[in-house]
Amino acid sequence: MFLFGIKDLVSGYEGILETIAHISVITLELIGILIIIVGAFKSIVLNASKIFNKHEHNIRIALGQSLALGLEFKMGAEIIKTVLVRELQELIILAFIIALRAGLAVLIHWEIKLEKKETEEHNLKLESKEKEEKKGSIN
Repeated sequence: MFLFGIKDLVSGYEGILETIAHISVITLELIGILIIIVGAFKSIVLNASKIFNKHEHNIRIALGQSLALGLEFKMGAEIIKTVLVRELQELIILAFIIALRAGLAVLIHWEIKLEKKETEEHNLKLESKEKEEKKGSIN
């Protein structure tokens, strides 16, 4: 009789854990998708504002950061899904998805870093060119 009570208790906890995991996965996936959508919209707006004012925004960096953050949330959801996996084949597929998303995240971070470096170099060249032009106009 006592063993049946423990089995029911464990089964109840498993049910609660599964429910929490499902809700967490859906929530994290939704947050990741929303971040990517908002980031894409923001990049479109920044690109459109570039036409009307001369202030330059690096759209690739803004979009890349949004994609990276969105992927992080989606990867978190995939990791939580590992709690729900019942078969080895599902686990292998899930591991492949996690590895693919991690690879994408690394590539995006690398691209952002490269783009920031190029932007800094471009800005330094512009600043030195402006200084030279000021010196030339003073003399």
